Amino acid sequence: MRARTPPLLAAAAAMGVMGLAAPATADAHAIGTVTYQSPVPLWLYVMAGAIAVAASVPVAALADTRIGSHLGPNLYRPGSGRLVRVAQIVAAALLVEIVAAGLFGSEEFAANPATVLVWVDLWVGLGLVAAVFGPVWDLVNPLRLIGDLVDRVNPQPPLAYPEALGGWPAVAALAAFGWMELAWPGGSHPFDLALVIVVYVLVQIIGMALVGADVWLERAELFTTFSRVMARVSAFEWYVVSDRPCPADLHDPGEVVGCGACWRQAAPQERGIRWRGFTSGTWRDLPLLPGGAAMIVVLLAVVLFDGFAETMRFTDLAQWIHRHWTSLPDTGLRTLMMVGFVVPLAAIFAAVAAAVGRRGRGFHDAVDRYAPTLMPIVAGYFAAHYLLYLVTYGQLTWKVIIDPLERDWVPDLGVWTGYPSGAAWAFQVTVIVLGHVCAIFAAHRIALGVVSRRRAAVLVQAPLIALMIAYTVLGLWILGQAYTSG
Repeated sequence: MRARTPPLLAAAAAMGVMGLAAPATADAHAIGTVTYQSPVPLWLYVMAGAIAVAASVPVAALADTRIGSHLGPNLYRPGSGRLVRVAQIVAAALLVEIVAAGLFGSEEFAANPATVLVWVDLWVGLGLVAAVFGPVWDLVNPLRLIGDLVDRVNPQPPLAYPEALGGWPAVAALAAFGWMELAWPGGSHPFDLALVIVVYVLVQIIGMALVGADVWLERAELFTTFSRVMARVSAFEWYVVSDRPCPADLHDPGEVVGCGACWRQAAPQERGIRWRGFTSGTWRDLPLLPGGAAMIVVLLAVVLFDGFAETMRFTDLAQWIHRHWTSLPDTGLRTLMMVGFVVPLAAIFAAVAAAVGRRGRGFHDAVDRYAPTLMPIVAGYFAAHYLLYLVTYGQLTWKVIIDPLERDWVPDLGVWTGYPSGAAWAFQVTVIVLGHVCAIFAAHRIALGVVSRRRAAVLVQAPLIALMIAYTVLGLWILGQAYTSG
């Protein structure tokens, strides 16, 4: 137990330094619809966060290597098959409602199921729920219902899925989804969003018909892969023990963690859900497919860019670029800035992986081995940036479901934003720092699989450690900027 305490104490100490510092005039920030003043200077809490992450490096190096190895008893109880089918039917009905309301309902973002359910409940809610409870999308995905019908009509798919293609279709879908959210005005218009959803569903049906539902969904469906990577940080491990071949052809028979296709195929007695150890999802889940590392890096960059795009710094930069470099319209300018943000972050990670690979087993091994260690960082940013957005606008979910066409079946209502803004700021800083501390521990644990000596493991991952500290500074700096919304 003592070995688990130091990283938490280090982070807590950093939070304590920030909390004890004298209040100072700072920029105004926005959380959901709340505007607040940062209680400490920007430089102080950025420095304290970076120190906390750096201090976790020797702690991770000296910690008990058994951390993360403990697995709890099986918590799964058979008998939930009908509930899963009901959940999928409900999700399918909501999908139909989203499309119908988007095409024929209100154009107001907060009054239409298309925008509220997609951007608030699906994108934000699914990510946070998966990070806590595991790959829950496998239980409610309405495309699974459609996939079952496709497989019955077409039991022998005409094509084999190209192995080299891996998860790249899902990466492309994530990039497009991020662009819709952050650069394209049509992403917040229910009618345009409904058309995109129709096209997306048709593409999924075609893909399932060509290569099979399980093969396609496990590799190419955005929300299946998104839920799966977010579930790597979950304390719950979903596993299957079976001698049957994987229906998605992802692995050999035996015990497997994180395969939705095998979970669906398995008999109740072959399934299991158990507690797992500290950050162990970064190395116990299925190995990444081609494109899996890119999925993680793009997800991290999109969430960071989303936070930066809400700041006055971003607005000032956009105006400067518009005046001096280009006369692109707003969508084109935001697209250019998004590419200019995402591509360098991906290139820096690739350069770090190359440096780590030179001391280990090569570039590609380093990419696939260490990319999952970024997931605690992604989850920390995701929670810091989106949780209160979900709490605020998620209150509209029941209203838009009951009254999708704005027929005044439900009276107009506001949203509750009474949470303490200071506590919200402390939460954001804490989850960002703890996410990086967890990533340091995961990276060291994985490095020990390459070199057995602790000091050598630290040296192998030194470029990655530096990158994680830089991510800490970037994330906290973005959090400390003045926001354009409030």
